[in-house]
Amino acid sequence: MTPALPPAALVPTPDPIPGPWGWFQALLLLIFVVHLLFMNVVLGTSVITLFRSWRTPFSPNDQVNVDIRETAAWVPRAMALAVNFGVPPLLFLQVLYGQFIYASSILMAVWWLGIVGFVMMAYYGFYLYGLGHAVLGPRRTLVAGISVALLLVNAFVLTNNATLMLDPARWTGYAASPGGTLLNWGEPSLLPRYLHMVVGAVAVGGLFVAGRAQLLQNAGGPVASGPQGPQDWELRITEGLAWFTHATYAQFVLGTWFLFSLPGHLTKLFMGGHGLATGAFALGLAGTALALFAARRRRVWLAAGATTGVIFLMAAMRAVLRDAWLAPHLNGSMARAAAAPIHPPQLPMTGQDGAAALFVASLVAGAAAVWWLVVIARRSGKEA
Repeated sequence: MTPALPPAALVPTPDPIPGPWGWFQALLLLIFVVHLLFMNVVLGTSVITLFRSWRTPFSPNDQVNVDIRETAAWVPRAMALAVNFGVPPLLFLQVLYGQFIYASSILMAVWWLGIVGFVMMAYYGFYLYGLGHAVLGPRRTLVAGISVALLLVNAFVLTNNATLMLDPARWTGYAASPGGTLLNWGEPSLLPRYLHMVVGAVAVGGLFVAGRAQLLQNAGGPVASGPQGPQDWELRITEGLAWFTHATYAQFVLGTWFLFSLPGHLTKLFMGGHGLATGAFALGLAGTALALFAARRRRVWLAAGATTGVIFLMAAMRAVLRDAWLAPHLNGSMARAAAAPIHPPQLPMTGQDGAAALFVASLVAGAAAVWWLVVIARRSGKEA
């Protein structure tokens, strides 16, 4: 019988990186946060739209239905931005952790490649929902339900890959699932991590609904009148903040479950075992409390700002967790990982600092060009 290979032997040799590790880690963190914001708006607003469609009787001339349709029309726009801002973090992830993310993606290739189809069908579902609302009639709820289901499947696939890349020992599951359909079912943190992400997106979606209503109210938008009588934008703000508040309270339960589903030495990182990780965790709790306080006082923009800060801290904690989990393979020993769990991995560099600098300059120039195009489009009164 052939002895099983140790997990470290399954990890491919890393490719050299074209610049300092910290450059790519910072870019990964910053752009990933932007992607998260758009992704949360997409998933959260989709779930809320589905619930509102199911709860509200269809009437093409009812202003509540018009508001549901117009809110849903933002989903394809936000999805396009989420996809575009999701590509750079994936590329940076491949530069820094290519030996892990490539391997895990191949092991679950059928599901991973299916992401493209899931996103496209969900996109066109909500595109149809917005444009063909009157034609769909009561069937709009079915269209929204299929689109939301596709987004939830997509999120589950992403969560599987995010956990599978962290544990090469689970790659041996390929022997039982050699067709590229491997999923990380045996990982204890898989389900709480997934639910933590989905419910967090619903909270952000609630803020989006409240923020949109706040903007329309400030602009003197029309008053919506539903079957139960007049409903002004204050009720839309209340509804959005209620979604945010309830989902955020649920996050305390799901976050605790997720934290204690991790291996013990990783849980301790956020419980005093590492200063940066513990500090980010404490600040995240404080920011969440501030966001809930702001929502209670109906201060939508303060709640949105605090939530954005919390999302940034959560992305930073995710980076700490990833490096600590991979430490045995990146840094050579668990002893070193315990002493410095987020120490930059010792990967070979190509010495092409000039190429990395050119990349950063091109990134800044490209971002400036995109911003200029957005400004011009807004001035012209047309959509980009």
